[in-house]
Amino acid sequence: MEYHPEGKIDNQWLVQEEQRVHECRIDGKIARKRKQFRLIDAFAGAGGMTLGFSKKLGHAFDPVWANDFNDDCVETYNANFGEHCLSGDIIDILNDRSVKIPEADVVIGGPPCQGFSLLNKDREGDSRKQLWRPFLKIVERSGAKVFVMENVPQLLGSFEHGEIMGTAEAMGFKVWGDVLCAADYGVPQTRRRAFIIGCRDFDPARVFPSRRTHFDPSNGGAQISFLEADGNGYLPGVVRWRTVRDAIADLPPPAGTEIPDDLTPLDLHFGTP
Repeated sequence: MEYHPEGKIDNQWLVQEEQRVHECRIDGKIARKRKQFRLIDAFAGAGGMTLGFSKKLGHAFDPVWANDFNDDCVETYNANFGEHCLSGDIIDILNDRSVKIPEADVVIGGPPCQGFSLLNKDREGDSRKQLWRPFLKIVERSGAKVFVMENVPQLLGSFEHGEIMGTAEAMGFKVWGDVLCAADYGVPQTRRRAFIIGCRDFDPARVFPSRRTHFDPSNGGAQISFLEADGNGYLPGVVRWRTVRDAIADLPPPAGTEIPDDLTPLDLHFGTP
């Protein structure tokens, strides 16, 4: 996306630019760009969020650093994205003076959600609710101009949500947050998740949430808006929600239950089981 002084950008231009960027990503033009944005993934797990930002899905991000405390997840991440994911407690890593957080353009991640989950009956005193702090510390140390934080919907409206917004704004970020449904963007699952996006150079509220690419067929169809990128808008070419059958029906039958050591024709890479 090209950057212009925020005061000179009108909504119509933003709508047209959003559509152009979407089309370029689908066509693979963005992933082929020489300019690559440096990416850090905190609380990375096996790298699912990094994958969403990767060239394989049409984006122009180059992962340079990641962390998770689960050794198997770290091995799986490193097998897919390069040997730069560190295993260990994020607080211990940040307190280790020998660890250097590299420069990055964007920091992404999902701090543990158990502290906000309705399934956690002891969530009021759960210390994991404070792990957004090391996330923002990584943002600060890396010099990133953009961050994307993902969590359960219960995060929004919580006391910690207010702390996150206030701390990020004090760091110089303009911040937007809302709950999105994965099915609206092509994932065959009606998973709702909270996203908080911060940007130093631009107000993310002007471009988020992105217009949806898929619609819920049970609602009778999509109300397509070409005039404004609002919460009810859809990109041209919108299609119905994908089903699990749509996503995996073309996979061949499994050859067994063990993870093979050799490369598979489906390009799947796992760490040590």
